[in-house]
Amino acid sequence: MKDKSFIPALTGIRALCVYFIFFYHLNFFSPEKEPALHCIFDQFYTFLTFFFVLSGFVICHKYYGISSLKKKDLYNYFINRISRVFPILILLISITFLLGYRQGLYGSGANTVKLYLLNITLFKGFSSEYYLTGIGPSWSMSVEELFYTLSPLIFLYTKKVSSLIKFVLIFYGIGILLTFIFTQHPFEGFFSSYIFTGYTTFFGRIFEFACGIFLAMLVKEKYQSRLLKKIGARSLYIGLIIIVISIALLYSVAQHYQAFHAHDTWPGLAVNNLLMPV
Repeated sequence: MKDKSFIPALTGIRALCVYFIFFYHLNFFSPEKEPALHCIFDQFYTFLTFFFVLSGFVICHKYYGISSLKKKDLYNYFINRISRVFPILILLISITFLLGYRQGLYGSGANTVKLYLLNITLFKGFSSEYYLTGIGPSWSMSVEELFYTLSPLIFLYTKKVSSLIKFVLIFYGIGILLTFIFTQHPFEGFFSSYIFTGYTTFFGRIFEFACGIFLAMLVKEKYQSRLLKKIGARSLYIGLIIIVISIALLYSVAQHYQAFHAHDTWPGLAVNNLLMPV
């Protein structure tokens, strides 16, 4: 608790988001008998957004010093990130594929090895064909790990709000370019569509991390926001209203387009990736 980089309230926010995502996966309402409630719970996946915002905030708040690009700082940062994530991830993925291979879930041994390598390297997160293989939800780690890798450069070049905005636009541009290339020359589902790139890859989720970085820079007093100072404590209630509006919009989009997930449509993707992070 003496560690100034530790903020207890973030644990509570994470817990709330985990509960929402848990009930999205559980969804005990019947799509036939209670379609409205079932559809609302299906939109709770959008709380994944908060984990990307929190990652942007925590990494910037705790490791902003890596923007100096000093070898010692970078070494400690990457060792810390790798040791926190990859040992348990590789262990769980290995167990999953070992059991899956024994049960014949992945076909030939060569195919199992291919899927295993795509999973432990997290390259699966860039392919619509493979991103749900192995431990399905681990596709989000592809998004997280690319952010961790790029963080030193992001912090170095985003000393101003305008620079942060430019970074977001640059990565959107890279995502559009990659998707254009792979749609012209398809390869095993990699960057197979703009919707997929927008929802499942870092190039579509950069704004969420940027929101977290923006908040961290406000806390560190490196950015200023007259609007937030003016709003003050009311920002909490305004934020809650935006969340409720976002869920309502996602529900409406899902109903209108008859989509299982609203983010499979452009309006739903915009609400999920741009409105919710705010």
